[in-house]
Amino acid sequence: MSEALQVALRDSAIFAPDGASGSTVHGEATLTREAAEAPWILHVGMAVPDDLRSKFAVSAITSSASAGTDAFRPSPEALADAARRAITGLEAQCRLARGDASGLEVLLSSGEPSQILVALRYVSDREAREHAGRLLPLLRSEDTRVRVAVLDVLGTVGTLDHAAAIVREVHRLDPGATREAYRALARLGGTDAVGFLRFAAANEDDPELRAEAERALSSALSGKPPSAAEVPRGVDLPKLARGHRQ
Repeated sequence: MSEALQVALRDSAIFAPDGASGSTVHGEATLTREAAEAPWILHVGMAVPDDLRSKFAVSAITSSASAGTDAFRPSPEALADAARRAITGLEAQCRLARGDASGLEVLLSSGEPSQILVALRYVSDREAREHAGRLLPLLRSEDTRVRVAVLDVLGTVGTLDHAAAIVREVHRLDPGATREAYRALARLGGTDAVGFLRFAAANEDDPELRAEAERALSSALSGKPPSAAEVPRGVDLPKLARGHRQ
């Protein structure tokens, strides 16, 4: 694992050694998996580069990447690939901190839930409405946390067009994401949102989801969002660079 990380760091435009004799870069890496059939996940942490310390609310940044599903341990090739993708995620965070929005596309297209959640935090914190359309394909993510977080963020930065897109996807969602979809539609409002929430409030089989749909419908009709106590946020997104908010 250490060798894979050092190779990835040597190829990094941001974290590579400085070229001095014996120079090396130190990071922390751990390898975990949640269950025997789950993929291995390589977690990598690096100190924030000196020139970016004022841009981050933390002293170290982290990134993760999947490393295959081998029974006992990832292969060297899988570890090397995971290390490269994890470092790429760290580089993307640094680019965002420098005001380079290209890092956002790297994170969103990574396929790694942890990196996608960092990107969603960036969009949410900055209310970056121009990126809302890019989030819609993630409603079909295999990761529940990503689906719920996308709906939460769209409820903040989306438009009436995004409400219509959410309505088209609701039938694919699991109950947890469906609950977040109702909340997002309540915030977005509009004809599509109100029409669907009215239908859900009258036809939802699950009593808890029906109550959620009723609250969302009332909110959409009144234009008054539910209190924070009534509607807890679905996902606690990871903190990211403060960056340059416009």
